Amino acid sequence: MYVLYEIEEWIGIPPEKVYNNDDINAVALQILRDRLESTFDYELGIIIAVMDVKVEGEGYIIPMPNDPNAYFLARYKILAFDAVQQEVVKGIVRDVKEQGIFVDLGPVDGFVHRGQILDENLEMLPDKRGYKSLESNKTIEIGDHVRARITQISKSMIPSVRGLRIGMTMRQPYLGKEEWVRK
Repeated sequence: MYVLYEIEEWIGIPPEKVYNNDDINAVALQILRDRLESTFDYELGIIIAVMDVKVEGEGYIIPMPNDPNAYFLARYKILAFDAVQQEVVKGIVRDVKEQGIFVDLGPVDGFVHRGQILDENLEMLPDKRGYKSLESNKTIEIGDHVRARITQISKSMIPSVRGLRIGMTMRQPYLGKEEWVRK
């Protein structure tokens, strides 16, 4: 699920940016984007974008060795993606492996084990670009649009996009390849 958060924190701005009459809001926005965008936060999820930065008040210099920055209170918004247990998501099959399929959900891939694709036995297609059911001849291949339910979420304390792993199923009603659902 995509979530919009409002955050307030003190950020350090280099003195040359403060004294060169640069737009302090634009400088703060760039500093926050460089630091936060495309990272994973355990509580917030994958941070997609930083927006609407407003620097308030005067800056403060903290007497610390090797830190010339002036610190300003900044209020800003971030758009984040955080997976929710039992949420139904749409995506595109990005890759097919012997164990199952990887579904592109936007900022992260979800994984559907081959036993969670259909209630039927599956065999891998000869070109290894998908699966085919042995009973109904349904196929699922790279590029197909699918609907799945999130069943497992694993979060790491490591601050990278790979810190979020999502397991999914397509074996429930109204889930699976979109043309299966329409029938």
